[in-house]
Amino acid sequence: MSTQSRFGSRKHLSPGVLARVMNYWPPLLGTGIRVQEIADDWTYARVKLPLTRLNRNQHGTAFGGSIGAMSDAFYALLLMHQLGKDYKVWDQAAQIDYVNPGIGTIYAQFEMPPSVVEQIRATCDRGEKVLHWFETDLTLRDGTVVARVRRQVYARKKREAMAA
Repeated sequence: MSTQSRFGSRKHLSPGVLARVMNYWPPLLGTGIRVQEIADDWTYARVKLPLTRLNRNQHGTAFGGSIGAMSDAFYALLLMHQLGKDYKVWDQAAQIDYVNPGIGTIYAQFEMPPSVVEQIRATCDRGEKVLHWFETDLTLRDGTVVARVRRQVYARKKREAMAA
């Protein structure tokens, strides 16, 4: 339950505090993305993107780059915190299919079930790397799908943890 600061030390943040801090992180703040909640057990995160004049495109709908940024790092963040400090976790790849115009606030929920985490942990503990795809829909309040997002997350046990 820690996050690495830019100076290399560890800061222990609860999921609730991290959610609030992330709302001031420039990549999210600049696009208007708001982290609504990160579950206390790191099993899900809820995020929203209100449509504003700063993230509107020439058609008056949500800019595709802002929609894509909504999903950046959340699966990796949830997995990293559930696996713990002995594992490396990175966002590896993304696929976004834009389905409908984002004509209002867009919502996303990213889920990291413990059963999936345990499968990933078991593979990593055998010394193998894992490339796992996660999927979610980004929707309007009424459930209209704006985009379908797939994120591939890389995980591997750290060498020093394998030696221990």
